[in-house]
Amino acid sequence: MIRLALPKGRNLAPTLAAFRAAGLDLAGVDENGRRLWLELPPAELLGGEPLEVLLLKDQDLPLYVEYGVADLGVVGSDVLDETGADLLVPLRLTAGGSRLSLIGRPGALPRPGDQVRLATKYPRTARRLLAQRPWGAEVVRLSGSVELAPMLALAELALDIVQSGRTLRDNGLVELEPVAEVAPCLVLNRASFQRHRRWMNALADRLEQARVAA
Repeated sequence: MIRLALPKGRNLAPTLAAFRAAGLDLAGVDENGRRLWLELPPAELLGGEPLEVLLLKDQDLPLYVEYGVADLGVVGSDVLDETGADLLVPLRLTAGGSRLSLIGRPGALPRPGDQVRLATKYPRTARRLLAQRPWGAEVVRLSGSVELAPMLALAELALDIVQSGRTLRDNGLVELEPVAEVAPCLVLNRASFQRHRRWMNALADRLEQARVAA
């Protein structure tokens, strides 16, 4: 049995498209469905063994793969950097379509020596970022609606994902400083890779070829 962990939310559609381009059509996965655990027909590209698909929140997915509940999966590079999970990461599936950025009101980027509050879902990443800046911040951890923090003065800044930037513009906010490009990444459990090295390498090669050809 092979278990593949897929991310619910913004990374699911590009993940399914990447696998489809590589020759693995996960047609039973519904982007708008509520099922969390699906059995799909065996796939030759995944060793021809029975296939199960888990649909997980991004923040939880690295643990399922790291602890061997799933053999492989796809998760955003932002979450990988935040969790620090012990995984093999052979490639990014797509070019960075979004960014992890500092956002806030226009002109809110601190000056050297300033001390502010920074709201984010990525506290570990935020602290690493602050170690490289000439200003300081108290990190306020939020689980959602991060943009509201600078809008309602809970914090001067937020560290969050920016895609089109429309949400920021609609709410009087701006992207103050891009921090990192973000993209979905293929991740492998280390023990599973030792057992299934041949087809996992072949899958990574097919995904890489499909990405280059796109």
